[in-house]
Amino acid sequence: MRYRFRCEYLGSAFFGWQEQNEGGKTKFVTVQSALEESFRIALRTPVNLVAAGRTDTGVHARGQCVHFDFDGELDCKKLVHSINGLGKRVVRIRDLEPCSSTFHSRYDAVSRYYIYTIFTRPVALLRDFGWECGNVPMDYALMEREAKSFLGEHDFIRFCIPRNDGKSTVCHLTEFRLERSNEYTDLWHIRGDRFLHRQVRAMVGTLFDVGRGRYPEGTVDAIFADKFTGERTMAPPQGLVLENVFY
Repeated sequence: MRYRFRCEYLGSAFFGWQEQNEGGKTKFVTVQSALEESFRIALRTPVNLVAAGRTDTGVHARGQCVHFDFDGELDCKKLVHSINGLGKRVVRIRDLEPCSSTFHSRYDAVSRYYIYTIFTRPVALLRDFGWECGNVPMDYALMEREAKSFLGEHDFIRFCIPRNDGKSTVCHLTEFRLERSNEYTDLWHIRGDRFLHRQVRAMVGTLFDVGRGRYPEGTVDAIFADKFTGERTMAPPQGLVLENVFY
């Protein structure tokens, strides 16, 4: 049978989602390797966990979706309790349920939804969950106008680090919206059909450069057109959270 669940984790505790092997041995502790070990202990057999997408090192998740196959019926409530008891406090699963044998957490997803948090004053309590930029004056109206250039279908090859796997770098973004949560907390809501390696961080970094006056309006379009040659800012990973995956 096939099962699926939601997964929440603290990205700074892992080297990304995907298991990394070298010589048949796990090279780094990833979310996948940590969870698969807990499932192996709880079920007394190995399982292969397939996520909706790979998050980078340091990126958090609140609504990652994962599926796996198991030969038999499971007590889902009991298994959730066991997995969360075996795992560290930096990763938790929920909503475990049987699903169609054809369901695929990655290929069936129609969109992914991220939030990127920026703090515009020094913070202490939440600095592990946002980009602490300090007291940098920002032109928010300009940033919002510039963010609209990301909407629609584009080739994001210049807003990512290509994995050189031959796959398309075209993505379709349907939302890139700023929410000023309070006088020092800015939330960027970003939704699209798929995202590439470091794409969101590259986009947010570009908006930050434009908002603080480093580069002019139209910079996003110039990058898309390969007419930009300046140095660019990469937003740090701790500000990014995979909030949800939609099917």
